[in-house]
Amino acid sequence: MSSTKSLKRKASTSKVGSKKRVPIQQPSPSPSDLDEGFENLEDGIGADDDVEDEGIYDDPMIDRQGSDDDDDEDENDEDGSEEEEEEEEGASPKAGPSRSTNSNTKHLYKAPTLEEMEKLKSVEQSGGTTFSLQLSAILESTLLPLTPQANLKTVLSTLHSTILSLPSLPPLPPTKAIKRIGKQVKIPFTGGEEWDPTKNEVKWQLGWGKPEEIVVGGSWGVVGGYKKGKGEAGNIDLVVVMPSAMFSPKDRMDYRYFHKRSHYLAVIYATIQKLAMHDGPLNGVKLSWDVSMGDARRPIINVSAGKDQGLKHRLDIRIHASILPSVFPLSTLSPSKSLLRSEVPTPLYSSSIINDTLHKPHLLHLHRLSQLLSPERTVDSFLAIWRIWCTRRGIRKERGASAWFASMLLGWVVDGGEVGGIGGVREKVKKVRGVGKGLGHWGALRAAWEFLTHTDFTSTPVFINTNSEDIILPSEFTKSFDDDIFVDPTGRVNIFAGWEKGDVQSLKHHARETLAMLEDEHTDQFGETFLKDRRGGTEVFDEFIRVDISSAELSTDAHQISEYPSSTDLAIHSFATILRRGLSDRAKIVHISPSSTSSTTLAIGIIFDPEHATRVIDIGPSSDSAQATAAEAFRALWGSKAELRRFKDGSISESVVWEINRPEEATLIPGKIVKFLLNHHFQLPEDIIQCLSSDKTWQEIIQIQPSVRNAINIPGSEKQGFRPVLSAYDELYKILKDLDTELPLSILNVNPSSELLRYSSIYVPHPIDINRINTVPGCISHVSPVEVVLQFESSPKWPDDLGAIQKVKLALFEKLARVLEGKLPKSQINILFDGGCSDIEDSASLEILVPQGIAFRLKIHYEKERVLLERIIQEDKKPLPILGTALPKSSVKLAIPALEKHLLLFNHKTQHHQSIIPLHHRYPSYSTATRLLKKWFASHMLLGIHISVEVIELLMAKVYLASNSLQVPSSGTNGFIRAMVMLAEWEWKNEAMFVPIFSVKEATSNEAGRYDFPHEKRQEGIKAFETLRSKDSSSVNSHQNGWVVFTEEDQSGLRWTRKVNKVIAARVGQLARATLVAVRGGSEDGVLDIKSLFITPLNHYDFLLHLTPSTTTKYHQSIQANPEEWESKLKYRNIHSSSSESSIKIGFNPSEMFVEDMIKVYGDSIPWFYDISGGNVIGGIWNPQKDGGRGLKAFLGYNSKPIESESALVTINKDAIIGEITRLGKGLIERVERRN
Repeated sequence: MSSTKSLKRKASTSKVGSKKRVPIQQPSPSPSDLDEGFENLEDGIGADDDVEDEGIYDDPMIDRQGSDDDDDEDENDEDGSEEEEEEEEGASPKAGPSRSTNSNTKHLYKAPTLEEMEKLKSVEQSGGTTFSLQLSAILESTLLPLTPQANLKTVLSTLHSTILSLPSLPPLPPTKAIKRIGKQVKIPFTGGEEWDPTKNEVKWQLGWGKPEEIVVGGSWGVVGGYKKGKGEAGNIDLVVVMPSAMFSPKDRMDYRYFHKRSHYLAVIYATIQKLAMHDGPLNGVKLSWDVSMGDARRPIINVSAGKDQGLKHRLDIRIHASILPSVFPLSTLSPSKSLLRSEVPTPLYSSSIINDTLHKPHLLHLHRLSQLLSPERTVDSFLAIWRIWCTRRGIRKERGASAWFASMLLGWVVDGGEVGGIGGVREKVKKVRGVGKGLGHWGALRAAWEFLTHTDFTSTPVFINTNSEDIILPSEFTKSFDDDIFVDPTGRVNIFAGWEKGDVQSLKHHARETLAMLEDEHTDQFGETFLKDRRGGTEVFDEFIRVDISSAELSTDAHQISEYPSSTDLAIHSFATILRRGLSDRAKIVHISPSSTSSTTLAIGIIFDPEHATRVIDIGPSSDSAQATAAEAFRALWGSKAELRRFKDGSISESVVWEINRPEEATLIPGKIVKFLLNHHFQLPEDIIQCLSSDKTWQEIIQIQPSVRNAINIPGSEKQGFRPVLSAYDELYKILKDLDTELPLSILNVNPSSELLRYSSIYVPHPIDINRINTVPGCISHVSPVEVVLQFESSPKWPDDLGAIQKVKLALFEKLARVLEGKLPKSQINILFDGGCSDIEDSASLEILVPQGIAFRLKIHYEKERVLLERIIQEDKKPLPILGTALPKSSVKLAIPALEKHLLLFNHKTQHHQSIIPLHHRYPSYSTATRLLKKWFASHMLLGIHISVEVIELLMAKVYLASNSLQVPSSGTNGFIRAMVMLAEWEWKNEAMFVPIFSVKEATSNEAGRYDFPHEKRQEGIKAFETLRSKDSSSVNSHQNGWVVFTEEDQSGLRWTRKVNKVIAARVGQLARATLVAVRGGSEDGVLDIKSLFITPLNHYDFLLHLTPSTTTKYHQSIQANPEEWESKLKYRNIHSSSSESSIKIGFNPSEMFVEDMIKVYGDSIPWFYDISGGNVIGGIWNPQKDGGRGLKAFLGYNSKPIESESALVTINKDAIIGEITRLGKGLIERVERRN
């Protein structure tokens, strides 16, 4: 059993809210501090201002119980008086410095007291000092005092006396009883028209009698109140026990009991409604109807009270109707019996009646636990942190987030019970012991998670330990419930009755992922567990769908309607049954819940099994007569989609085939299945089924437009995905490796370093048609090269001079080009030179355009270059026999950038490539998610100039390798949105990012299947990060070093993030938060403009350079590209074409080159922003540090002009610089837009 397993963090026995505390170096934040910090917890992430330390442990949904000044002062006074008494008495020894005045004392410190030892033990058990403090802080901010407020007592006593003082009403026929109450109150009769007493003649009557008793139910009367939001307290349950004389034994049949129950509550409702309009304690309260635990058969009265009634917190008082267990014999309410006019059992109907008899037994169960567990308020704390955990994950109260359900879990953890499924027989049970009463709230919570994670409630039903003799036999439950069974401590009701299977799966899923996250004991996971919002939608589910059920044709079967009287519940269970059959092993979880924004909308969340989600064909039963029944069911499920097909092995089976035009479209198949099944079985039009995660727009954003593809690419290449470029590389690799005899030096290694070969380029590199590429307009003519690194053998033939080495590389390229011309006929081969490079810097490359339409760019790696460059730099550090003011050697100035370039091209890029490749094979959706993320960065004018493609790949790797409290994404959309969450929440000023990318290659995952960063390297990285931040605070360039991203091989954390300064990092955080707001809003209302997420606002830039589209060779890749720019010219492409024999320019884009030139010219005077993925706008911002007056000097770095002042000061000349830029960009710049 799960609860008996060893836990990573043992149970806590610490007291919550205790007045005596262990002295520590960093005490828990005060209640007022916590309250002040929560307002800005979310907004402050990644913002420009430093995030304050106060309030980071509190709950952002709640306010402080200590907000009342008088209460705080009283508590402080009590604490102070206690300390004074202890000092005066001095009766008990205390740990700490000895108070003896004898200087010759043998021991400086006394032994710790027993109480202090217990507290130290509790700190260790709850996960360490920090975790314990955080947990204590959030509990102190959640739990309310056990003694209720006086005004609240007045409201409750008024309700109590009002109900008891109501006069009895004689029985009348239903129609007359309704008129007696009045039109102001609509009685919530349930069960459908067949049993509606207002539409059918009935012989029974409706009356009202004085309650047997009124008790305070739920958890409030036992463990006190709690806060569930800002200024809002938890619910209080009043249970009104209806008189037994009102009911006859036959009232259990045909909804008679529920109709009498609804009428009984309606009388109370009408009375309170009148009191709300008159002066008194109930004046101003608001009334509404609700249902108990999502059961439409059991309506309740919801009385909302707040400040108008003198309460500190707004709360809801829920009035339930109950009966004594003796009203209906338990044997007549067995779930295997039918309580309707049919032979079909009605287990849910029976469970509803039984639940109305269990308010008091469950109250006594909770009271027993509170008395059994120590220290004080252990149960209160357990219920509080359970509610917080559930709320963060969007678990509905009626489906697991309630204190009632938590008390059932706690009962199992403490008492144990029986588990069925022994020997594969559900009815056969064995006794299982509980963990016992020694657990604290944290240990009990971990045990509850373990229990949920490792228990299959379907094959192994669970029965909580009971002392009652009047129970329903386990065999009755297993016979009546085919799915999950979890029986309460009275042994009478299945707690999961009425739950859809997906609700249980979701609860188990979140428990499992939380435990998996907590396996990493070296990182603080408290915030991820209890503070951060993980409420479902596109952030949690791989596929998230919204469906309007108002036009759905649901079952009209009377039995189905009786079991699910709410049309929403009926739709949820009907949809889930069909979708679970249709999706089969494609989906791990299918979870359907009511939408929070519309009563007629359902939210469908699906978590994929990545191995099967994109399967193109579903094979059903064979055509043999032995499987005729199964084949008929298969055809009934799939309708016109089902067809008989013969397979390669000769078998003939029913099957369903999903047509796709390109490999990426396989990810759309689950959404297509959902749409087809809902349309086929419930006649829902496909256009009202909104698949937010598999919307085609997501794919269109990272696909070349069809008109461009048809103009420049080989026909049909889009159906092959990345295969053509990989095949071309493999062919080139073989040719290069076979050239040993034809080259002066053998090629040892051919290493790829291009994103095009690791499935992560924004666009799939379809092969170009080399016969047509020169005839297309310039705005669609870009050809991206594949970067490859060649490493030749070491030999004495290599010179020791760096300049000579570059010349040898040129000679090798020249020889290689001649050889390849014979091996690759009809290829275009050129030797290229990088501009602006020194003689000792690698600057040459070989460009090859093979006949298949794929371009390659080769570089030569010579290992000794690094040694020679490092030697120059090291020798410069040696003391020289000259003045210390002498300038450094010129060769050193050249060696430093040359070494940086060498390491980047030949070490870091190739190493990074090898680390990323396994991710695509391990996580099929990683490629799509990374491509979407790159497009997002590019669209917001950050990719390339400020943020490298490598760091984006590492960011996405972090999402997949360390998914925190959520599962690993199995769809590209989910991975992309999860990256947005990470960027929005990343406090990059205070914490570095650790990506265990190399652990994937080594397959060193933990027990939960996740990858942890090596602890020793993490500690080194933390120290390096702290050192870096301390230098930043004292440096004049404190705006540098925004992101710090560590890998196992990069212990500087800056290998790929040197260009990401703090301004850029803050900008990314703001954009990510804005994107999340849009996505969450779209998930709630079903209207999500996906393309708008990839359109950047331009109002933040000081000036904009609008480029001519025809001069931007990637213009067609822009989200906002106008197809008319190329489609109109393609009609007459022979007129606009150049000579077919002219050389094809590989990787040529004038706009990117122009931006690079501007960066070189103006340095940090102007931060530049440009979308390298087709943008035709360049944004510029004046550096505010250059805007003030300063003294004139040579090499200032920008055009300046004098300013009027007493001193000879100059400032940046913006008008002149704009003029310079306009002249430099002549032919590229269409217009310049300046902003104030």
